[in-house]
Amino acid sequence: MKARWNQILALALLCMVGHVGAAIADAPPQKLPSALLMFPYVDSGGGVETRIELVNLSGGPVNLQCFFVNSESELCNEIGFFLTLTPYQPMAWVASEGVSDEGNATAAPPFFGTGELKCAVMPAQPTTDFYNTIQGRATVYHDDGETVSYSAVGFLRLRDGEYAGALQLNNGDYTQCPDKLHFDVLTDQPATPSSELILLPCTEDLLLQIPTMLNVQLLITNEFEQTFSTSYSIKCFSRRAFSDIADSLTRAAAGTETAHISVRGSQGPLIGLVIDSVPFQAINGVAGNEPSLQGGRSATVTFPQP
Repeated sequence: MKARWNQILALALLCMVGHVGAAIADAPPQKLPSALLMFPYVDSGGGVETRIELVNLSGGPVNLQCFFVNSESELCNEIGFFLTLTPYQPMAWVASEGVSDEGNATAAPPFFGTGELKCAVMPAQPTTDFYNTIQGRATVYHDDGETVSYSAVGFLRLRDGEYAGALQLNNGDYTQCPDKLHFDVLTDQPATPSSELILLPCTEDLLLQIPTMLNVQLLITNEFEQTFSTSYSIKCFSRRAFSDIADSLTRAAAGTETAHISVRGSQGPLIGLVIDSVPFQAINGVAGNEPSLQGGRSATVTFPQP
């Protein structure tokens, strides 16, 4: 089984190599201290929980404005709150419990359901050094031991200026959203749970609470370089099983054990995550699969003015 799994990983790596050069060329930079974080997947309740982690990488205190958007209603209801991180402080909490720290007068309320989280830096001074200070990570775990862990998508502040409610992700004030998302995945096998694709628009109006709707275009390429296409619409948040997206994401239809998925929003950019369904010995597990990011497209995230 171990040898077979190594073969599958090798095939996935080969599939990925052809796309990495293009994806990295002008992708929004990641793994850097950022001014805005997007967590594309938070889940809490019904035997599922999420641990959210933030860290202040600067030598000064950092104030954050955050919103959790629950996708389980037609209105995509949101919960807003403010956090303060002391110099070099890591901070973590469980979504259903929230967090309260009397030492620096900060608190996050408990929230439940499936959705996404955004946190923006409100700098003490209007320079990029005071903006680009935070990183984040989330771990979603189930009672049965299934765990999905991933890094938040980070956006840099590019020039000095006062914090305003409308965050322009346009390569002027902040780095852009990616134009395309690239995932290298295992195709679905018979009699095993399906992998899932989570997508949400980069543009979001948290002030007027207007859900963003757009069409998603997917190109699916198997190991023989055969390409299949499909599309569907999303509203503020989408979580779909591969089996509900396209037959070409099943092993029987694709004819190969791995596939490459290219994702693009037709009316605006997206961020997302794949939850891989991973066969391992006699059981099936899950794993977070973060995309490679390609190119850039402008978007706006509108927060209520604090």
